[in-house]
Amino acid sequence: MFQRILYAILTSLLLWVAWPPNNIAPLLFIAFIPILLLERNLSLSGEGGTGKKIFLYSWLAFGLWNIFTTWWLINAHWSGLLMTTLVNGALMAWVITIFHFIKRKLGNQRGYIALPFLWICLEILHKNWDLSFPWLNLGNGFAENVEWIQWYEYTGAFGGTFWIWLVNLLLFSALIAFQKSKNWSSLALRLVITIIPAVLVPIQLSHLRYSNYEEQGEEANIVVVQPSIDTYTEKNIMSNEEQAVKFLRLGNFEMDSTVDFLVGPEDLLTEGTYIDKLEETSPIKLYKAVVGQYPNLNIVSGATLLQHYSTTPTSPTAREYNNTEAWYDVYNSAIMINRFDSIPYYHKSKLVAGVEMMPFSSVLKPVLGNLISSMGGTSNGLGYQKNREVFTSADSQFKVAPLICWESDFGEYVTEYVRKGANLLFIITNDDWWGESPGYIQHLHYARLRAIENRRSIARSANTGVSCFINQRGDIIQPQPYKKPVAIKGVIKANTELTYYSKAGDVLGRVSLFISGFMLLFAFVKGYLKKVNSLAQR
Repeated sequence: MFQRILYAILTSLLLWVAWPPNNIAPLLFIAFIPILLLERNLSLSGEGGTGKKIFLYSWLAFGLWNIFTTWWLINAHWSGLLMTTLVNGALMAWVITIFHFIKRKLGNQRGYIALPFLWICLEILHKNWDLSFPWLNLGNGFAENVEWIQWYEYTGAFGGTFWIWLVNLLLFSALIAFQKSKNWSSLALRLVITIIPAVLVPIQLSHLRYSNYEEQGEEANIVVVQPSIDTYTEKNIMSNEEQAVKFLRLGNFEMDSTVDFLVGPEDLLTEGTYIDKLEETSPIKLYKAVVGQYPNLNIVSGATLLQHYSTTPTSPTAREYNNTEAWYDVYNSAIMINRFDSIPYYHKSKLVAGVEMMPFSSVLKPVLGNLISSMGGTSNGLGYQKNREVFTSADSQFKVAPLICWESDFGEYVTEYVRKGANLLFIITNDDWWGESPGYIQHLHYARLRAIENRRSIARSANTGVSCFINQRGDIIQPQPYKKPVAIKGVIKANTELTYYSKAGDVLGRVSLFISGFMLLFAFVKGYLKKVNSLAQR
């Protein structure tokens, strides 16, 4: 038992140490070998309840990895860390358990072939279900090593996930073969012929692409503001007008007639404002006054918007005014102000479970509504919109994808903006909820993947940091220190060309669903037929 626990802990430690911001990504190529050895040990042991034991040991491994890597979630609320440890750790453990089942029914070779695809299916689940949490998707582990992964423009981050599993499985196979033969020359041959090329060829091809890539598109002059308004103190006492004044004052230090965009962070205007009254508010009048000085300027920032319904709404997230028959929705939104009267807005649609939306609300809301609220979340849920929204600049030259907070962590989701014409990506976020921890650094680096996948430049405004620019190769430019009130000015290019990934999305994900489904069905059918034959022979 001690050896098995050690294997589980070793996998968790290797994954944690390899993960951003530690920047030791090569460890990802060996991180799963201990858990594979554990599964093999149990498979060969002949013990009863093997599947259950594999699940529990794997849950230990991946639960610890979640704790080590995302412990900072507790800074917002302890429930976030609890959910990632229990739910995400258990889902990862189920992948290993299902792999064990397929291997037992269909043989070792088919089982190991299925494993990378099964893991990608878990990552697909985390893109789409109510408890989505793509934070630890394996392809994110290379976010600090953009020189290695320029081919994400074809595969997306799922390509990184597959790469990690491929190398782990090749090394594991070589290790098992060596344990049986003790043949050093055979091991060396495996390393030279398969394993080393599997690691170095993708890196070398990526380095060539990185070195030769030339940024495309017209130049856009951007001023990004990092206002550094403390989420737990100042935001509770500052009015929308006061926050807008601080934002504009910082931005003014870098403003001139050449600036195309002034960008502020998520929920900059915290107090809820009704959409139909937006133009009448003081912050918008202040924005309009600045635009009056610079007619080509576009101001993009976050805001909390409200939608009033005079009759019963069709929106499932609408809430009722106290003791009335009127309803309203609350949105975490992005707005754009320019010389035109209309104010385009976009409502955040990838919402954080428990905080911004109640997962599986139709089932859980009648039971847990008050409990969710008491834990710092919302039992009603924020509103959202089904379609992506692209902001067009006043001169019609630039089209902006207004990504709010962790929407930037969903690769295929971002391609929806790009296919709608977005030639720039703006990420507006407030990472102050997690404090000065690895969380805000991880979030920064994940944004680099979206730049590579779509070959789109990024302007990133984070309330307390890190605000910066990211070019089309994924390089971070002018990163600002955490908690520093500052404005930065930069020139980024607005590419209009679509990458293969922008056009096709997660092809590898769809292939993984097909292969995993086929393998699992095959395993069930074969097991059933074997049972029937066994009964017939009695």
